[in-house]
Amino acid sequence: MGWLEQCYQIYEKNRSEVGKLSFNHRGWEAPMLLPVSHTTQKANVEVNLSGDGEFLSARVLRPDEMTTVIPCTEKSSARTSGPVPHPLADKLQYIAGDYPQYGGPKESCWAEYLAQLRAWCDSPFGLESLHAVFTYLEKGCLIADLLEQRILYTGEDGRLLQKWIGPKEETPDIFQSVKDPFETFVRFRVNGKSLSSDPSVWESYTSYYLSTLQETGVCYVQGREMPISFLSPYKIRNAGDRAKLISSNDNINFTYRGRFENVEEALSIGYETTQKAHSALRWLIGRQGIQNGDQTILVWGSENEPIPPVTGDSCDLACSISDEEELGDIFAPETPVANTREAFARQFNKAIQGYRHKLSEYSQILVMILDSATPGRLSIRYYRELSGSHLMDCIESWHRNFAWEMRYRSLQQEKNGKKTKVQVVFTGAPSPADIAEAAYGTKIDARLKQQTIERLLPCITEARSFPRDLMLSAVRRASNGIALQPWEANKVRNIACALVRGCYHQYKKEDFTMAIDESCRDRNYLFGRILACADQVEQYASYTANESTRRPTNALRYETAFTQRPAKTTELLRKQLLPYLERLIKSNKSTYAGELMLSLIDRIPPEDFTNAPLNELYLLGYASQRAEFYKKAETTAAESSVVTE
Repeated sequence: MGWLEQCYQIYEKNRSEVGKLSFNHRGWEAPMLLPVSHTTQKANVEVNLSGDGEFLSARVLRPDEMTTVIPCTEKSSARTSGPVPHPLADKLQYIAGDYPQYGGPKESCWAEYLAQLRAWCDSPFGLESLHAVFTYLEKGCLIADLLEQRILYTGEDGRLLQKWIGPKEETPDIFQSVKDPFETFVRFRVNGKSLSSDPSVWESYTSYYLSTLQETGVCYVQGREMPISFLSPYKIRNAGDRAKLISSNDNINFTYRGRFENVEEALSIGYETTQKAHSALRWLIGRQGIQNGDQTILVWGSENEPIPPVTGDSCDLACSISDEEELGDIFAPETPVANTREAFARQFNKAIQGYRHKLSEYSQILVMILDSATPGRLSIRYYRELSGSHLMDCIESWHRNFAWEMRYRSLQQEKNGKKTKVQVVFTGAPSPADIAEAAYGTKIDARLKQQTIERLLPCITEARSFPRDLMLSAVRRASNGIALQPWEANKVRNIACALVRGCYHQYKKEDFTMAIDESCRDRNYLFGRILACADQVEQYASYTANESTRRPTNALRYETAFTQRPAKTTELLRKQLLPYLERLIKSNKSTYAGELMLSLIDRIPPEDFTNAPLNELYLLGYASQRAEFYKKAETTAAESSVVTE
């Protein structure tokens, strides 16, 4: 079963949502599930008519009223610059008989529009409201009536004003609604009832248009004889999207030639099928799609099951099933970090279990990545159909195996009517977007970032092996933290550690934790711990001396050299640490880090204490040892506060 059939099934299962307002997870309005043979346009003016087709009034629509459901033909829904009228609501060029009289710059298509509307009205599916619109527009006085209502304006030459030349504060609404008044899009209301939101009008046109389709064939999706379509809808990712997923207008080159004689042999899809499938896809993208420039990532369940955020970090996953107040309690500023870790772990487990309960092995989850290489062509870069239980196994594995303590996230919280950002600390996996920036920098090219996210998505949804080149790139940037801003260096190091831990689990079946592994005798890991000790000695000595300026330590300045020539750089660091150790001894302060450094040097066998470059494992040794120092400092501070009390 392919994406077309899956989307078609989604439409059929959600027919009750057709024509209703839709909203995404942020509460913003999203594209609605459209009736067959309908599309949406931004209308500028609404004309109110009587049941007899007499003009009553007109008004300029507010921005929140402009989105309008309109009937369309195959050709009009795909029109670019060609003169193809919509069946009912359209621009002045099509529906105003007096368009040339007021200087219309384009070819008038009024006659074609009226012929098309007359055919609908005279069919068995015609409605009285449609006859009222036809009767009025046949008079050819639409622009004159809009001028009388002071909706449109003319200049001294009698032509429509294309730009307001009066005082700015007196600018009419129409000039704020549309750049060129000749491009005004008009919809209709008859006897006070809007035709654009009337289900009877939708059903009338759908039935009428399907009755006019004569070319039939076997639909490759449904497997039965029915009217077929060779013009697919656009506006898939957003209202301004002109790219199509299915296109066959190239009969000169080798789009299908060489394998098929004509387009009918290459692909045959029923008109109703493609209309419903594309409408459902547009609806799903608007509700739950993730936009990253031209790239769109969509994950949905065949029964509209709630789906965990596959492109978020562990914090996003935990937050997706809780409210802001609950998160505020977890990440409150006064909450100790240790308590935060425990509370976050409980919340994360709660989210995993919640999704597992709703996504069984019988649930079918679909994952799709859409991207466009050119403005007119949209491609499916990735598509998978997964069971709900398998997806949850893969997502949980990702968030547990690629977990590290992350200290770069913040959440917005509202307190006393004010929104503030609260720094959060959580143990979990980073998001694909953050991984891309950690590997290539915050100024990463948009296309490279999209490609990186595309490479990482199967690692999350299918548990594929993580690309080693991304991990190594992040490690290299983390090793050169001195060239980054402190916040970015911290973020890159956190993410790089998570990637190293996950890759070692996948490739070598070795599991590392954030706690110090005293049993690990790997030279890379031990050298990393030595670097952390050197960093701690200098930092602690500067802190006890109350130095106002905090410059980078020698350990961080030499980190890149340390990874290339560890033995030589260790000796250099030992010499440079002597003044700091003497300062600590004179101040009667602890020299635990310096003593541990010597102990770790002794643990490395002489044959391994060389200048052979270190691999990525040193980073885990460094980070784990730094975390141990932080933990020791927190414990000491807590004990001191208890004694003081």
